[in-house]
Amino acid sequence: MIERKCRRVARLGLIAAVAALGSLSLAGTALAAQPGSTSTQGAFVIGDQSARLDAHVTFWGAQWWKDNAPSGGGAPASFKGYADVVDPACAQPWTTRPGNSSFPPADISDVLDVLVASHVDKSGAVISGDTTELAMVAVDPGYAPDPGHPGTGTVIGFLACGGGGIS
Repeated sequence: MIERKCRRVARLGLIAAVAALGSLSLAGTALAAQPGSTSTQGAFVIGDQSARLDAHVTFWGAQWWKDNAPSGGGAPASFKGYADVVDPACAQPWTTRPGNSSFPPADISDVLDVLVASHVDKSGAVISGDTTELAMVAVDPGYAPDPGHPGTGTVIGFLACGGGGIS
C-alpha cells in the first residue's frame, strides 16, 4: 500500500514538473517573438539599477516607483510594474496604462522573464519605457493582480534580448 502511494506521489510530482516546464515555455514565448514584432501579452518590468544577480526585486505593486531604480530617473507613481504592449527587442519602447488599468495576469509562473528598463515616463494617460535587457526572476509567493499584493522575487539570471539564451 505504501509503495503504491509513493509511486502515485512520484507520478504527481513528475506531472507537476512537466506542467511547470510547459508553463515556463509558454511564459517565455511572449518575450521570444521576432525583433520588431509586438506582443500584446505584456510583461513585468524592473528598473535597470535594481537588476542585479541575486537581487530581491519588486516587479509589480503600488510601491513599484519607490522599489525600483531606473538609471534615467524616477518612475511615475502611477506605474505599477506591468507593460501592456511589449516589443521584446532591446532598446525598443513598451507602453502601458496607469495603475491597475494595465490588466496584469491573474496567475503567473514560478519564474518570469521581466523587462529591465532604464527609464519609465508618463505622458497623459500613457506610460512608456525602454528595454535594456531581460531578467529571469524566481517569484516569491503572494502575487495578485491587485497592486496591493506586490509581485516580488529574486533575479536568477539574464536573457539576451529577443529571447536568446541565458547570460
